[in-house]
Amino acid sequence: MSEIADGTAAATAAAPDEHPARGVRAAVYNRFWHSMGGGERHNGMIAQVLAAEGASVDILGHSEVDLDRLGSHLGLDLAGCRYVRLPDRGEEAIAALSAGYDLFVNGSYMSRIAPQSRRSAYLCFFPTPFDHDMAAWRKAAVRTAGPLLRGVRPAVSFGQGWYPPEGGRRRQWTWTNGSGILAVSPGERRTLRADIGRPGAPAGTALRVLDAGGGVLAKLEIGADFAPFEVPLPPTTDGTELTLVSDAFSPGDADVRELGVAVSRPRVTDGDEGPIARLPLRFPWLLRDPADLAYLDGYDVVMANSQFTQGWIRRLWKRDADVLFPPIQVQRLHPAPAREKAVITVGRFFAPGLGHAKRQLEMVQWFGELYRAGDLPGWTMHVVGGCEDSQLPYLELVRAAGAGLPVRIHPNAPRAQVEHLLSTSSVFWSATGYGEDDRRRPWTAEHFGMTTVEAMAGGCVPVVIDRAGQREIVRHGVDGYRWTGPEQVASFTRRLAAEDGLRGRLAAAAIARAQTFSDDAFARQWRDIAEGHRLYQG
Repeated sequence: MSEIADGTAAATAAAPDEHPARGVRAAVYNRFWHSMGGGERHNGMIAQVLAAEGASVDILGHSEVDLDRLGSHLGLDLAGCRYVRLPDRGEEAIAALSAGYDLFVNGSYMSRIAPQSRRSAYLCFFPTPFDHDMAAWRKAAVRTAGPLLRGVRPAVSFGQGWYPPEGGRRRQWTWTNGSGILAVSPGERRTLRADIGRPGAPAGTALRVLDAGGGVLAKLEIGADFAPFEVPLPPTTDGTELTLVSDAFSPGDADVRELGVAVSRPRVTDGDEGPIARLPLRFPWLLRDPADLAYLDGYDVVMANSQFTQGWIRRLWKRDADVLFPPIQVQRLHPAPAREKAVITVGRFFAPGLGHAKRQLEMVQWFGELYRAGDLPGWTMHVVGGCEDSQLPYLELVRAAGAGLPVRIHPNAPRAQVEHLLSTSSVFWSATGYGEDDRRRPWTAEHFGMTTVEAMAGGCVPVVIDRAGQREIVRHGVDGYRWTGPEQVASFTRRLAAEDGLRGRLAAAAIARAQTFSDDAFARQWRDIAEGHRLYQG
C-alpha cells in the first residue's frame, strides 16, 4: 500500500469493535472518477469510511479505473472496496441496479437518478438548475413543455469520450476524442439521427458505429461539412450503449486536443412513439426541466458540501440538507518554518463562462500592478492548476499576462510539487466568482474552497473573495482576510508583505483552522449523518 493511502487509512479507520455498517452492501456512484478531482475524493472518502465501518462497498462508474491508482492519487485507502464499471445506458439503468444494494450513495454532479435501494444518500456539490446554460427561448420552452413530459425518459445522452460543446447560435456540436459513447434508451424501432462532420479537419474519415458488444451497426464516410446521417438501431428493452469510433487529428497551435468527429443535433426517433413522446425524441433538451425534482423523493438524506450549498438547496429544491464538508488532507501539508516571499493561487484553468472560473488572468494582472508599483519587492507569484486541452488558449492568455513578471505558471503540476508550493509560499489568493452575480448565478461561486483549506494547512495566509463557501472557512482578521474588490486584495497583501509578525500570527491561526476540515472530522460528520438518518438499517 502506498504511503499516501497508509496515512489516510490511519486517520479514518474504525476501532476494531466499531463496525456499525457490518453486513451492509453499499454502492458509491460517480460519473467522473477518471478526473480524480476534489469531488471524486469527497465520494471516495465516503467509500473508505463505509468500508472501515464494515460495509461491503462497490464503487460504481463508467470509465476504466485502476482502483489502486485512484486511491494513491486521491490519498485514500480503497483496498476494502471493489470497482464496478457499468455500461453507460442512462440513469434509469443505474436506478434499477441500485435496487441490489442496502445503501446507494449518489455523488455525481447534476445527476437525476431515482434510487431503488433500501437506503440512499445524495451528495450535492451544488443544485445547479438543468437549464442554467440554455438560451432564454429554450428556457421558456422547457418551463412550458416540462410538466407535460414528466416520466418520459431521455432518448439519447452523452457518455465518455466527448469534449465540451462548441459552436454558435445556429449550430452547436460536440467532438469525440476518437471514441465517444452515446447512451440510448429502450425502444423497438429506433433510429439514431444526427448531423456529423469534421469542421477544420485536414481530411474526412471513416466512422464506425458500434453496439454494446462491439458489433458494427454502421460504417459512415464523414466529410468536413455537416451532413445528416441515419443509423437503424436494434430493438432493446433496457437501453444500449453506442460507440462512435474514428481516426483522430490534432488541430495544432495551442489546441492539442485529439478530435474524431463532430456530432450536431443527435436525436432518436421511434415509429411506435405517440406525439407527446416524439417531441423530446426530436428535442431532447426539453426534458431538462429544473422544476421536476421527483427523483429526490427516493433519498433518505441530501448532503451539501457547504452551508452555502445547503442554503441554495433549500431555496431551489425546497428541501433540507445535512452539511458534509469535503475531506481535506491537512496531514499531508507540512508548513515550512522559512517561507518564500510568494503569492500562490491554485485551481483549474478554464475561461470565464464555464462554471465557477478561478479567474487566474485577473489575479496575475493584479499581482503585476502591485509588483510594478514596487509594493512587493522580491516577491513571486505561483499559478497552479490542472488544464485540459480545451482550455489551453486560456492558459496562454494567463502566460501572456505574466510575461516579464516573476510569475511562474504550473499547469498539471504533480501533487508533490503542489504541496511543496503550498507549504513554502506566504500568501494564498482566491478570486472564484469575481465579476459574477452570485445571487443570480450562484453556481459561478466557490461552493466550498478545498484549496483554501489546503493552503491554510500549509501555512499560507488566505486572502480570498468574500463570497459563498470561502466565508465558512476564513475568519476575517483571525486566520486570513476576505475581500470584496481588487483594491482590498492589494491592501491586505501589501500589509502582509510588510509585517512579518502579523503574517506569522495569521499563518499559525490558519494552520489550526484547517484542522476543522480534516479527514478525521469528515469521518465523524459522516457517522453522525448515517446514524441520524438510519442509513445502515434496512
